[in-house]
Amino acid sequence: MPKLAPLPKDTIALPESARVVATEMATGAGYNTGAVAWIVGRGRRRKPSPNRAMIRARHGRLRRWFRKHSRAHDDLVAISSTVAACGQRRLRHRCRHPACPRCAHALQRLLVQVVHRCRVRYPSEAWVTMSIILPVLEPAGAIDFVAERERYAALLRASGITLGVFGLDLSFNEDDRRALPAAERFAPHACVHLFGLALAAEMAAAEPELKRRLPATDVIRRPVRIKSWDGGLTAIAYAHKPEFQRRQTILKFDKRRGKSVRTTRNRPLTVEQQIRAVRALDRAGLTGRIILVGLDFKITNLGRLQLVPAT
Repeated sequence: MPKLAPLPKDTIALPESARVVATEMATGAGYNTGAVAWIVGRGRRRKPSPNRAMIRARHGRLRRWFRKHSRAHDDLVAISSTVAACGQRRLRHRCRHPACPRCAHALQRLLVQVVHRCRVRYPSEAWVTMSIILPVLEPAGAIDFVAERERYAALLRASGITLGVFGLDLSFNEDDRRALPAAERFAPHACVHLFGLALAAEMAAAEPELKRRLPATDVIRRPVRIKSWDGGLTAIAYAHKPEFQRRQTILKFDKRRGKSVRTTRNRPLTVEQQIRAVRALDRAGLTGRIILVGLDFKITNLGRLQLVPAT
């Protein structure tokens, strides 16, 4: 096994899965952008996954953002120092903070490889992608990935899912349908939602139960979405993407239908939204958005991280 770089002092207090992932990343796993690549986006917006130069540029922008905004927010000072020091002495000083572009992308890249290898070990099983959106409990409250992870894990178990790999995503949703009266528009809110992979056979039985538990509303039009998976890496990467979206619901004229229809558009996060996201990531930790059902992380004798059946 390769020599490990020193782990953060609080690593020994991490749950087992988080400790195993941190140990693997301490060897440099995930940081090689040339090891694996996938396509990001759809249609005309398709592009390759970020390379080393792009991630370095994002890290630089984040450091400047921290210098500007941590002055007014004392709790950001420590996070800023941690992220700024990442990579100063190569692997020995990787910060492994979830807000750090270098480490967040490294985790995503590592999970793409690990989950793909796990899927290969089930060649006779068909898999599906699954998206679930639970109602927001406290629209104005702090974003709590740990609490949301427990909510989603409980829902998956109650629906009969026994095997799957999932990640939690975050979006800031706004109703920008200005033609409607304010009373008919929903209030802006942060929404934590789940995306991941599950066995098709289990999902066939679980889907009706999920839709019964999560009926559509005006705020959440499609709380449950199930699609077949072709085995590509893009879906795995999407489940663990580091960037979050600000989604605006708008009315757009559809020439084919001859009327305005409801749709969404993405916009950059506001400073307030960015601060809320960074705080939520800091509380959750690097692996705080990962949900494993029936699986655990384990490092093999050869030093490779893999997913194995939970015991």
